[in-house]
Amino acid sequence: MRGTGTAGTVDYYALTFNGDTGSNYSTHRLDGNGSTAYAQSSSSGTSILNFCVPNANTTAGIFGAAIFDILDYAATTKNKTVRVPSGADTNGGGQVNFDSGAWYSTAAVTSIGISVPAGNFSQYSSFALYGIKG
Repeated sequence: MRGTGTAGTVDYYALTFNGDTGSNYSTHRLDGNGSTAYAQSSSSGTSILNFCVPNANTTAGIFGAAIFDILDYAATTKNKTVRVPSGADTNGGGQVNFDSGAWYSTAAVTSIGISVPAGNFSQYSSFALYGIKG
């Protein structure tokens, strides 16, 4: 993935479920870039804000990757937890993240929204969805 935003060299994208944009999410971030480590948490958010993706300020042709592991996505008796390892090599100045979040709803996940803070996903960004039905 790659974005068209222009703040810094990476952007943090937002994840929502079932179109819910209420204050029903929390985020936990642990990020590093080779010289600095960063940790943050937030609650009552309107999305799970995590996973870094290179943007328009990064060298052309550089993309990042993220894996969203949505635990118990079909369960209707518990809230949902998400693990998101992500990273990007921005031509020697990369970043790696291991982030997580929660959606405080017992509804089964029927749709996933990924939004960008500014701009759009760049041409040639790709997404794949895999699941295991329990």
